[in-house]
Amino acid sequence: MPRSGAILLLSVALLAQRAAAAQPAESAASQDAQSLAEVLVTAAKLPRETLKRIASQFVKSHAAVNPVIHQIGRWSTALCPRVTGLKPAASAFVMKRVTGVARSIGAPASQVGKGCPVNLEIVFTAEPQQLLNHIAKAYPSLLGSSRTPGDAIARRAVQSWYTTGTKAPDGWSPPIGDEAAMAVLQMGVDMSTPPGGIARDGARVDPAYGEGFAGFGRPGSYFTQGLSSEFLQVLVIVDSGKIAQDSLSSVADYVAMLALTRVNLLDGCSELPSILDLLSSGCGQRQKPAGLTDTDTAYLKALYASDLEKRLNLEQGDIRDRMVTAIAGR
Repeated sequence: MPRSGAILLLSVALLAQRAAAAQPAESAASQDAQSLAEVLVTAAKLPRETLKRIASQFVKSHAAVNPVIHQIGRWSTALCPRVTGLKPAASAFVMKRVTGVARSIGAPASQVGKGCPVNLEIVFTAEPQQLLNHIAKAYPSLLGSSRTPGDAIARRAVQSWYTTGTKAPDGWSPPIGDEAAMAVLQMGVDMSTPPGGIARDGARVDPAYGEGFAGFGRPGSYFTQGLSSEFLQVLVIVDSGKIAQDSLSSVADYVAMLALTRVNLLDGCSELPSILDLLSSGCGQRQKPAGLTDTDTAYLKALYASDLEKRLNLEQGDIRDRMVTAIAGR
């Protein structure tokens, strides 16, 4: 874990303990799972081309593209969460749920309770803007590789920030030299933290949004980039006041979705049901799911099974086709 992340924990813990006055209700109004099942049954009976079109839109809204190399990202190292701002039992529940979802869809995840370098920080707080102000001033690198002018503003009930890395098939050449390494160490962070630095698994840490060196990969191929995008560190902040009427299990599933994929559109409403509908402003009166839907599971399994060194259109098509097969059963 980056030293900056370790130092941040104390600050996050203090802020979260003061701010976590509101806790999500474990049993809000009961959801009608049958209506969601009916939606999926209907989807399975759609003509295959129609289902492919809907699934394609689902993939594009649920899988944001890395702006540096134009690839879809995911975890390649074991996800290791830490939850701050909840009572111990609730924190344990969220950690167990997130890692359980990760393992169930084929993503790498550490066992709960085992010592591991934390790379997923989940913070519940009733004062998210105060926390974001602190992070932006003291630890801006924790806001990730997608830095934009407005990314330190608390706008949503649940928000996420991603530090990403770019992996080359044969490693990076030339590797980071001793002089650069000394400069990194003098900054008080380890080698996996600074933009341009090399993470432990060989990925180059991406710089601010849309900037930096993209690498060469295999530019002569029509089918593969020869580069892949991966998550190195994810920060999720939950406004406990805004989710107080939602069950903790629903919120945990929403957090799991944001932890496992970088969502492109949070306020839209796909024709297929998603846990993202829980907090979306675009779904109107449509039934909100109580947890991850079968569509979400089909998407996440496809995401973590697909070849993400392919060119973007082929990546998206591969994920879509795997989804369609899972939903239609053939």
